[in-house]
Amino acid sequence: MVDTGIVMPLYKQDMGYLQAAISTVLAQSYREFRLIIVIDGAPEMVGPALHAAGGDPRVQLITLPENKGVSNALNRGFDELFQDPAITYVTWVSSDNVYYPGFIERLRRELEHGPDSLGLVFSTFRHIDASGNSVHDDKQQQALIRYQSQPHHELLNASIVGVSFMYKSKYARLIGGYRLPPVEDYDYWLRLSEVCDMKFVPELLMDYRVNSTFSVSASLQSQEEHRRWRYIFQIAKHEARARRGIPVEMNILMPVTDIATAEPLLDKLLEQHYSNCIIRLLDLTPEQQAASLLPRIPDPRLIVTPRPYYSVKEALIQAIGETTTRFVVCYGVKPYIAVTDLYELTDFLRPLEATHAFYYYFDDHSNIGSGTVVSFVPPEWNYVYFTHRLHQALEEGR
Repeated sequence: MVDTGIVMPLYKQDMGYLQAAISTVLAQSYREFRLIIVIDGAPEMVGPALHAAGGDPRVQLITLPENKGVSNALNRGFDELFQDPAITYVTWVSSDNVYYPGFIERLRRELEHGPDSLGLVFSTFRHIDASGNSVHDDKQQQALIRYQSQPHHELLNASIVGVSFMYKSKYARLIGGYRLPPVEDYDYWLRLSEVCDMKFVPELLMDYRVNSTFSVSASLQSQEEHRRWRYIFQIAKHEARARRGIPVEMNILMPVTDIATAEPLLDKLLEQHYSNCIIRLLDLTPEQQAASLLPRIPDPRLIVTPRPYYSVKEALIQAIGETTTRFVVCYGVKPYIAVTDLYELTDFLRPLEATHAFYYYFDDHSNIGSGTVVSFVPPEWNYVYFTHRLHQALEEGR
């Protein structure tokens, strides 16, 4: 019985890549599946798709009159599949990747034999270049496996699922379709993980083609497009925390005295993996210009607080006094060096409330320092502090 459904969204694609993607799906060891290719406003791809399918009766083409993006194409394909009650396991594939013969069988077996609550399984994968050569060495491949092996609650911080996955249709029906392009897959995993369990399979089951000409990643190379991607990525996280009732953990206070120097510093800050925070831009510019950064560097965590005629010290002292989150950071002067700095500092500090006041990286990033007493206000730049310790220091300094 056909119990597995696959959707392939297809816009413009290199003919060789498309042939490889479709042929490797059709050559799967598990054969009881339907493949729906959704041609997203690219009628010139109908012929190549039919040629690659070779008349296989498991393949169905749906042609959309205009290009509306991956999310829309996926939703159209899954709407078609979900009309069949026998479809129990589903996945989607890209038109430029290569799928190993056991891709469907291995992931399907995990779902079939796992507990009923298991709704999403995902495997590791290999990065390849345009010619199909491996991009990473064995050490880098093992690093990817460690990254994907993180506890599943870390999905809120990092997109650990990746590009090789399968999930149960009964859970997919509960959460609605794909949305929030270009992070539709990440947003989907967040919502799916709220109604079912997930499991990582540390096996190579496919090749992921890096930055191929017509891929989404290739379209995100400009600063403007990267900022847009980052903004939607943070919206997905922000909405997930709101659905789960997770309170904001940190306030990051950033005095802005000059727009030209603030913009690159803020860009660097927004690259940090840690994201459960509010970022308050304390606007100290004479003409209150900090708000002009928001259209260029959008982020749902950004708040502009006007502080005309304040000094940096005065603005920080007042803002620290108003902060109610567990942690606080005064950011400025220099960026964090690694994108994991805030995440690691907070992770070190979190269990040590009874004994420590702050953690920080040395200027040369050679080590992590800590402190137990705060004897100055405002605090050092980029240290992660327990807010109540700064409140105590503030009171003692008056």
